[in-house]
Amino acid sequence: MIELLHQFLPFAILAPLGLAAVWAARVTKRQSTEIQNLHTALETQSHRIGILERDLGAVLSCSRQIGSRINDQDRGRETLQKQIDRLRLQAHGEDGGASVDHAMKLLNAGHALEEVVEVCELTSGEAEILHSLERFRSAA
Repeated sequence: MIELLHQFLPFAILAPLGLAAVWAARVTKRQSTEIQNLHTALETQSHRIGILERDLGAVLSCSRQIGSRINDQDRGRETLQKQIDRLRLQAHGEDGGASVDHAMKLLNAGHALEEVVEVCELTSGEAEILHSLERFRSAA
């Protein structure tokens, strides 16, 4: 009987080790597959991020161009407004009364003193007096 035990003892010890090895191989295979799937997903995600970065760069570039065009349009509008103001001033004649009326209208519209001085061809002192007069009228 002892001999029989000696014959089966190696199998009794090796059988659980063999099962453990098979189980470890399956776990390793499953983990390897999961790692490969994660790697593929990561590559796909990296590719999509690259596309989004290029798209964002294009949007930012376009945005800058639009901002530049808006600034150009604003400068052009201001230039045209100054020309219109000068033409209106010339249409009223050179009597000075029209300049004062026009300066008052510009001040009422919120234009800066420097702009009123330039457009209406007034001195800065005259424009300041008109500005003070307008503030006094608004407060009264």
